[in-house]
Amino acid sequence: MSTLLTSSAQHPVAFFCAEFGIDTHLPIYAGGLGILAGDILKEAVDEKLHYIGVGLLYRGEGAIQEISADGQQIDKNNDFDPIAMGLEHVYMDDMPVFIKVHLTELDVWLRCWKKQLSETVTLYLLDPDTEQNLRQQRHIAYALYAGSREEMIKQQLLLGIGGVKLLHHLGIHPSLYHVNEGRPSFIHWQLVRDYMETNGLKYEEAVELARAKTVYTNHTLLEAGNEAYHTHLFRAYGEYYANKMQIPIDQLLAPGMDEANKLFSVTQYALNTSRKASSVSQIHFQFCQKQWPQNSWVNITNGIHMPTWQNPEMKIAATTKDPAQIWQAHLKNKQALLEYVKSRTGYGYDPNRLVIGWARRITGYKQLSSLFNDVQRLRNILAREDKPAQLLIAGKAHIYDTAAKQVIQQIIQYMQHELSGLALFIPNLDIELDSMLVRGTDLWLNTPEFGKEACGTSGMKAISNGVLQCTVADGWAHEVNWDGTGWVLDYQQLAPDLYQKLETEIAPLFYDRNSAGLPLKWIERIQRSIELSAQFSSRRMMHEYWQKLYVE
Repeated sequence: MSTLLTSSAQHPVAFFCAEFGIDTHLPIYAGGLGILAGDILKEAVDEKLHYIGVGLLYRGEGAIQEISADGQQIDKNNDFDPIAMGLEHVYMDDMPVFIKVHLTELDVWLRCWKKQLSETVTLYLLDPDTEQNLRQQRHIAYALYAGSREEMIKQQLLLGIGGVKLLHHLGIHPSLYHVNEGRPSFIHWQLVRDYMETNGLKYEEAVELARAKTVYTNHTLLEAGNEAYHTHLFRAYGEYYANKMQIPIDQLLAPGMDEANKLFSVTQYALNTSRKASSVSQIHFQFCQKQWPQNSWVNITNGIHMPTWQNPEMKIAATTKDPAQIWQAHLKNKQALLEYVKSRTGYGYDPNRLVIGWARRITGYKQLSSLFNDVQRLRNILAREDKPAQLLIAGKAHIYDTAAKQVIQQIIQYMQHELSGLALFIPNLDIELDSMLVRGTDLWLNTPEFGKEACGTSGMKAISNGVLQCTVADGWAHEVNWDGTGWVLDYQQLAPDLYQKLETEIAPLFYDRNSAGLPLKWIERIQRSIELSAQFSSRRMMHEYWQKLYVE
């Protein structure tokens, strides 16, 4: 029989993640994973749950996206003051806390920061940029998801080992460790070592106890989110810990070994050191079961923190079921977006047009370039005198993703020439811009390669504000019957299908107005979208964590 997990101030759920999106100006998030982690902590605050977030304090290297005159992405540093951003040093007995993590022949010291989100929820951030370290060690966490392969390993070890050491140093012994994506999975090394030393357990016994206290969530099947490294790197860093546990290094690394390829797989390690794993959508669950059938899987489709992403006035208007009031609330959001875009770019547009939004991390499988497969046809669609449309694009390419940067440059050049006055790129997608876009557009595009969008939460934010979906039926969108609510794109004929739907279905519906100027059929879809969004809240997701993933 399953036993419900209990938590308390001394025994909370410890949620480990490589990134947290809790503030638009705090550069410790890169995209959907971090935004989700932030939403989870906010939900824990709302429900007064005992939750601890543990992450790294990145120093914002390359975190700001600027665009040159010829459309090139320029990666600028975000030089921020942690204290001005609301972070505090962690103190114990009136002394600042520093945690030491051994990496090969060096000890790396971690300055410890915290952000108190509520009486029951705290986010702890580990920071190697402290004067006890040499310059090279201080630089380890300057950038999120950037640096050499060895620097990426160091980040993961500092997060997992350092995070557990910090909590135990503060007298916090979590009832459960939730590893959110594989990078923090090296909590296992420190847990096993602690259980051996404090409980007098043998290695095998400590492994089982650590595994019983750990659960894992997989967020993608893509290689970039399931890192694998040459074994010799982890041998170098694991030797010290294997010796402390009095076991051979091969035994320590065995749970993560991909023997076929002679690599160490972080995802495989996370799975084999957790008692249960969760996927993030129903279709992702099917793929996970197929790829890792030997592990115990449950599905918990992601959700969003409604108070963060849903406009309150739009929520209230939807409850009235009055078309005029709903439309007025939507027009107010459209006007606010226009003013925000002008403040960021210096360019405006006519908000009475059908406003189409595409905003997310720019990488190959998201297929942003597919929107521009036939630029002349796209121009004809956007420039129709009787049914004009405006295209808004936002998103950042990874600092090392040359192909994605070339896509950005190409589409900006289209915007400067063929699509001038019809399409805008808004630089530096962050929480604030994302919030404005999912409220103030009319139509939300989602164009991933089918099977590669594990969940994708931006569309959930959009429908919570009555912004209609035009999407590939992948990730969470695969769980919805979009008839009469949104539009499903044929992923095998993506661009032609998108163009046709814009020409023959979407734009005509938007511009079909009654004598009062209201697009009643469009408003009906707004109403249904907002009602649908209730199924994709972080409240539902959190309850499912406790009922499906956290149960013992």
